[in-house]
Amino acid sequence: MSAEHVCLRCGACCAYYRVSFYWAEADPAVTGTVPLSLTEKLNEFRRVMAGTNGKSPRCVALKGQIGSCVHCTIYEERPSPCREFRVAWEDGLPSPECDKARLAWGLPVLQPYALLPPEQIIEHRLEQVDPVQNLKTRRSQPDDVSIGMVDEPEQSPAEENDAGESAAYS
Repeated sequence: MSAEHVCLRCGACCAYYRVSFYWAEADPAVTGTVPLSLTEKLNEFRRVMAGTNGKSPRCVALKGQIGSCVHCTIYEERPSPCREFRVAWEDGLPSPECDKARLAWGLPVLQPYALLPPEQIIEHRLEQVDPVQNLKTRRSQPDDVSIGMVDEPEQSPAEENDAGESAAYS
């Protein structure tokens, strides 16, 4: 699974960080690609994605529900901070920024195997299961099923009496 696909189930960074960038990225006269209408002026040199410059940031280009199903409506035209944002483990390394945003939204941090294709994730998870430990855990619980269990054979009354009297008759 690629970082892009993981992001389609997250979106936490888009609703956690302020996205500020050089003004020219939103100026079509200077080959800027970020839609100017979705930005706000931060200062003389910088613009921000609308919605990200406040106490509860959420980029106006983000659609969907955080942690479930999201997408960026301007993905191909997104600004440089979005292009440069490192998703945890996409390059084999953790990303404290990604982790911080996910934790702020109550999402678990990504694990190293998160970017693997689904079939490899299943293989990885199966490798983590210790069947012997699972068997021990299950066997430590008492069985409450008695149907079909074989009991020890009972001694016949004659055998019980003979056991102590056999020495007396010899």
